[in-house]
This record gives sequence, structure tokens and C-alpha cells, in this order.
Amino acid sequence: MFKIGIIGCGRMAAKMIESIRMLDDVEVVAVASREKTRAAKFAKQNCPDAKALGSYEQMTRQKDIDLVYIATPNTFHYENAVMCVKNHMNVLVEKPFTMSREEADSIFTEAKNRGVFVCEAMWTSFMPLHKKMMGWIRTGKIGSVRYIQSNLGYNIEDVQRITDPTLGGGAHLDLGVYPLNLAVSILGENLEPVSVYAHKYSTGVEKDVSCVLELPNDGALAVSFVTVASLTDRDGSVIGENGYIKIKNINDYERIELYNTRGELIEAADREGINSYAVEIRSCMEAIKTGLIQCPEMPWHKTATIATLNDKIRRMI
Repeated sequence: MFKIGIIGCGRMAAKMIESIRMLDDVEVVAVASREKTRAAKFAKQNCPDAKALGSYEQMTRQKDIDLVYIATPNTFHYENAVMCVKNHMNVLVEKPFTMSREEADSIFTEAKNRGVFVCEAMWTSFMPLHKKMMGWIRTGKIGSVRYIQSNLGYNIEDVQRITDPTLGGGAHLDLGVYPLNLAVSILGENLEPVSVYAHKYSTGVEKDVSCVLELPNDGALAVSFVTVASLTDRDGSVIGENGYIKIKNINDYERIELYNTRGELIEAADREGINSYAVEIRSCMEAIKTGLIQCPEMPWHKTATIATLNDKIRRMI
């Protein structure tokens, strides 16, 4: 049985536990909060057989945990991850991985020195439909990609962490990383932000962000809009010289469609099977069992690239 510990007892942790139940050979054995009563309540509601721990440090003293999932607010990801890695514990860190490229590099250095597995929980990279779409692109089904457009919005501005700068709030870090991951997946790691515009709350964090990325010396563009104040259709398009791909819900792929230059539907695929949180856990488990310290779906260099772009985009906001 593959054993998982969870640091942070919020909404994301509960969703992850719900997904883990889909896997017969995986179980949550411990959950940690900074308050024992909160951890106990969370465990009772979501994983009654798991130990409830009253501090994050207690997680590092648990035996035989194969992977720690870190689901704390953004500004705590770095310290929580480093703490686990220094205690030789494998970690899956919720996106955004860290608040800066410098923090990301520090975690990777500590992990490499100890041979510890580390992965960013950018779940879209693990989705079967994402992989199928990338296959269409790699095999030239739409030719050279020239343009990517995407949007992602939810009405979640009443959630404290969204507008609180001390928790790493804001539309970009919460939602903007998804279109960013899409762009990096398709156009590669040399993308540069050329235009960023945002509306902000009184706290200084972004309510919405419009961003244009360009591939230097190529001209391919990735244009995105994210907001925490309104629900959008969450769709995306990947436009190539010989056709285009439509994505239904870039945050949780529901369907992908392949079209030719005449706008005729050539191929389509719908989401099926276990959900992508479970797929993500399964991929991490397989990587750890085979002795890898990185996940092929979300290698360190890709996380580092996104962290660098996050730094640049946030400076431009």
C-alpha cells in the first residue's frame, strides 16, 4: 500500500483525498495542521483512519510515508517542502510550486543532494487529454503552432486566500499558472512576457490579469485572461498553420477537438476514467517506485521555467 501524508487541511486537501479513494492501492495515513483540533476534525470528515497531527513538523517524524502532499497557502509551500525534503520525505507541492524561482531552485538543490522525489502538482500536465493533445501537436496534425488563446475565471473573490497578499493571493498565482503551463507545454521554455495588464483589489493583489507571451525569434503568441471575480467559459484554442485544436475547460480538460484548415472536425476525445488528481498521484507513485526523483509529466526544469515566468509577470503587474 502506497502511503500518503497531507500537510494543510483545506479545500484542496479534501478534494485530493476524495480522488485518492479512487485508487485501491493508495491510502492517506496522516494529516497535519497547525492546530490539532482542526486536523482531527478534518480527518474525521475526510479520512477517519488517518492520524491527526497538530503541527507540520510532526509529519516529518512519521514512519513509512511514501509521499507528502503539501496543500498549505502559497507563501508556505517553500518552508513546508524544504522541511520535508531535509527529512528525506518525497513531496508533491500544490501549484504554484513556490513564490519565486529562487525558492524553487533551493528545493531542487536540497532534493537532488538527498535523492528525494519532488513534483509540482500542476494537474493539467497529467491529464490524458493534455497528453493526447500534445501528441497531435508533436505529430504535426496542425503544423507549426502560431497562436494560443485561453481564459480561466471563477467567482471566488470571497475566499480569503485569494485577496490576501500574505497568503500569496491574486488571480495570477491562483489561476494564471494554468494558461501559463499550457503555453510552456506547447511553445517551450523560451517564452517571454511582452504585455501584462491587471485590475487590483485594495490589498494590492490582482482581480484579473491579461497576459501576452511571445516566443522570441519565432513570433508565436500565447494570449490569456484570468479572473477571480467572474465565471468564464474556461476554454482555449491552439492555432497552427494547418489546423487548430479547441480545448473545453483548460483547468480540467473535458473535451479536445482537432480541426483542419477548412474548419472541419477531424478528431475528438472526451474525458474518461479516474479524475486527474488520482492520475497525478498514480504518476508520482510510479515514479517513486522506479527510483525517479522527478515526474516525467512535470519535470523540474518545467516548474523552474514557470517560476521564472511568474516572477517576470508579477513584476509587470
